[in-house]
Amino acid sequence: MDKKYDIEDLCERFKDEDKVALARLITLIENEPDSALEIFQHLDDIEHESYIIGLTGSPGVGKSTLTGQLVKRLVEKDMKVGVISVDPTSPFSGGAFLGDRVRLSEISCHPNVFMRSLASRGYKGGISRAVFDISLLYEAFGMDVIIIETVGVGQAEFEIYKLVYTTILILIPGAGDSIQAQKAGIIEIADIYDINKKDLGGDEVAVQIEMMLDDATATQSGWRPPVIMTNSIKGEGVDELLERIWEHKEYVELSDLFEEKKKRRYAYKVKDAIMNKIESILLNNLFNEEDLKDIGSKIVNNKFKIHEKIHNIFENVHFDIKKE
Repeated sequence: MDKKYDIEDLCERFKDEDKVALARLITLIENEPDSALEIFQHLDDIEHESYIIGLTGSPGVGKSTLTGQLVKRLVEKDMKVGVISVDPTSPFSGGAFLGDRVRLSEISCHPNVFMRSLASRGYKGGISRAVFDISLLYEAFGMDVIIIETVGVGQAEFEIYKLVYTTILILIPGAGDSIQAQKAGIIEIADIYDINKKDLGGDEVAVQIEMMLDDATATQSGWRPPVIMTNSIKGEGVDELLERIWEHKEYVELSDLFEEKKKRRYAYKVKDAIMNKIESILLNNLFNEEDLKDIGSKIVNNKFKIHEKIHNIFENVHFDIKKE
């Protein structure tokens, strides 16, 4: 079957709410990013707005379990939910470690839910390069809420902030997370703090976060991030967390923030696409893997020449940039 015809056929089935077509379009976008151009040309007549929520935090804080609890409550309200879960990547196969998704297997079978796990493939900030485009597909599919769960990289998960409207930072007692939050400046990106596994304690962490918020100039914007305590395994505190999410949604939508957040999302995608294209052009036209390996072998025994070699690589490179 001709590829163009196949994409057109998939998009027609997609418009009829065919989840198999959605899954295949996601696979196309993940494996062949350039296919997004043709795919969205078939979908640009769809008008639908989803609310996008990001869950981030260090590995082991319970992001997957909490995601499951939130999804369960959303579908009870007859909402359609799309979940994007970014997993660590195998350094050998390039695939995702999907063990955490077992926790979501029950809720993922609900007719109002579609969940996709992605390999981060070494992408920065705990997300995957395909996340933005998949969230666009979810919007076109009519999802009321999209939840993006990051891989959990620790102190530098700022990318999720650029892709969602509400960012939830999940912490746990006894892991030093409140100190890490201060070091990383995460105070500036979190809209809601959730101290999960509250059965292990957590009051001290809550006090530290509240003190940090008292000292932060970021709270002067009009929204003070609430600090919630949950036990995602038992579902304790999840209803309150959902209430705070809706409060933040209302705050965002009644202010200029909603338009600003949307503009930031699109600007992030444009910049990311430009950088990817430049990287591809450079690697495909100016260098190749064999040349780089050859340079690497030449400096193995003379490591202090590495910067000289890097300088020499670009010495004879000339860019002819033409504007039309």
